[in-house]
Amino acid sequence: MPSFEELEEYKTFLRRGNLTWEGSRMMLPEHKEQIRQSNEKDHRIEKHELDPDELERIGQVVMDSLHYTKSVSITFWHQWAYHEATGIIDQVSKDQKQVKLELENGDVLYIAVDCLRWVELV
Repeated sequence: MPSFEELEEYKTFLRRGNLTWEGSRMMLPEHKEQIRQSNEKDHRIEKHELDPDELERIGQVVMDSLHYTKSVSITFWHQWAYHEATGIIDQVSKDQKQVKLELENGDVLYIAVDCLRWVELV
């Protein structure tokens, strides 16, 4: 049976950690990049599938913006996240299944119809 002093010495030894490897701790840039990519994968958002009723409502709002040059706010999926943009629908391409949104600052944004999440008049 170990003595009280031996037990205390052993507990102190356990609390100090593994000092053998303390001096060689470092992170290579490749390791940091791999950790960053792993964290990004954890925060990815899957694309939402629209049901026919939602698609019809979005189509009506898109056509109102196209025909009457009304400003719309669009929420769309791009690169594993949802984004929002405001502008006027300038063109709807049925063969390419995308809409052309002219932003307020004059830039143009092409958005695939299956990436749309929400469209509303502003």
